[in-house]
Order: sequence, then structure tokens, then C-alpha cells
Amino acid sequence: MRIRYPAHAGTFYESSPSSCRFQAQRLIDQALPADDFDQLYGGIVPHAGWIYSGKLAAAVFKALAQDAMKTVVLLGADHTGSAGIGEVFDSGVWRTPIGEAQVDADLARELIASAGDMLRSNPEAHTDEHSLEVQVPLIQVLVPSAKIVPILVPPIALSVDIGAAIGKVLAGRQGVKVVASSDMTHHGGARFPAPGGRGEAGEKWSRENDRRLIELVEGMNDASIVPETRAHQNACGAGAIAAAIAATRQMGASRGVLLEYTNSFEIVHGIYPGEADDTTVGYAAILFA
Repeated sequence: MRIRYPAHAGTFYESSPSSCRFQAQRLIDQALPADDFDQLYGGIVPHAGWIYSGKLAAAVFKALAQDAMKTVVLLGADHTGSAGIGEVFDSGVWRTPIGEAQVDADLARELIASAGDMLRSNPEAHTDEHSLEVQVPLIQVLVPSAKIVPILVPPIALSVDIGAAIGKVLAGRQGVKVVASSDMTHHGGARFPAPGGRGEAGEKWSRENDRRLIELVEGMNDASIVPETRAHQNACGAGAIAAAIAATRQMGASRGVLLEYTNSFEIVHGIYPGEADDTTVGYAAILFA
């Protein structure tokens, strides 16, 4: 059996079983409640360390768990490089401090077969990528029996076709959700450009930069996601976002609903007023309904 071991436990989230479970449950309890929806098809979650964005990710999965979530097709950002197609972890388990999450191998293979040369089996591509790993313990706490299908999606125009192919397979199936993992604008600090200036000016600029992308997601404008992010650098998982929109539209979604938005500047400076670091990374929790 193929096992994907946790690569980021102890950095992005707690590494001991008890602490990881406690932290995940606390985030779920703190998550903002979602409105009542007739049907939920998926969402978008951030993937920073849990202290920054875990509550937003938990809010999305909490809402989906209340809508018969049995399998989650996880569409991830690929921070380590891409072959230009979707990379699928198609069988085995993902191990976390909490336990093992089973990959839905039958569904994974069906998706690969339906997508032609747009998806391929490549578990090794997932070895060090954190964008999906940080989501799995939240799913395990909410729905311990839930299965996953992890897919890394490149930030290219083909991502829309990848999503559409996935959605055609999933249309009409109960209990399967599609969730994209992406942070938003990365601005300032020591690592990122600061076109909006420093401090609060940079935070305001980042928030406005993210709003442009969020409006495209709310309008289910999948074809504009990758061009928008190339022009304005406001998502690291543009391919995952575009694919999730295309997939959930095929499944029946007609709109994106923003549950909550924040950023690292707001969080850090709320805890430590006067903090010198002015890095701003945007985080959004969005549902597809």
C-alpha cells in the first residue's frame, strides 16, 4: 500500500496526535457558521499555517460536512514545479498525526481515464507539497470516514478543461465535494515585492488586489482566473481555483459565496501591535453553491 507521510506536521500544524486533533477541533469550533444552502458542491480554502488561516479552511469543510461530505476531491497549488498537467495521488493513504485518510482509488482512476492526457498518476509530486496536506486533518476530524482524491493543478489555461472533465464525472453524485487550496496576494516583508507600499498601505493594496480575484470567483468566471493571477499575482493556486469553478459548475453550482476574508498582516498585527514585519498574505474561505 502506498503511504504519503506528513511532511509539514510540526511547522504548519501540530505534530502530536492529541495536539493536532485538539487544534483542528478548536479551529472547527471557532469557524464562522455558514448560511443554509440547498446544495453545496465545494469551495476554496487557504493553506498557510493553521494559526493564520486554519479557521477559514475549517469554515469551508465544516459547511461541506453538514452537506453529506463522503469524498473530497482536493485540488492543490503546486509550489514545487509542474509537468503542465494534473498530478493525481491515485491510491493508498495519506497519513497525518491523527491517522490515515483513505484515497478513493476507484474515483481517482475514473477521473484520470475521463480526462485523457490532462491528468496522470504521479504520487511522488505530492511528497513535499503542503497545500493539500494541511487540509487533511480538518477533514479527518469532521468526517473520519471521508475519502480523498488529491490532485495538483498547474496554473495554466488547461486547468479549466481539467476541472470540467472532473465535474462531468462527478455530476449527479451525492457526497462528493471539490475543494481548491490557494492563498491569495503575497506582498511585502523580506520575501515578496511591495508595489502597494509598506505597512498599512501595503495591506490595503493587497486587500484590493484580492477583491478583484474574489469577484471573479463569486461570478464563477473560471476562464479569467489564470490571466488575472498572471497579471496581478493574487493567487498561488490559480489552476486549482479555475479547475474548482469549472468542476462545480458542471456539478450544478451557480455562484461562489465568500464566507470570510483576512490576511496575515491583520492577524499578526492584531496579536502583536507594532510588529515590524509587514508581510501580507491573503486568505479567503469560499463556498460553491
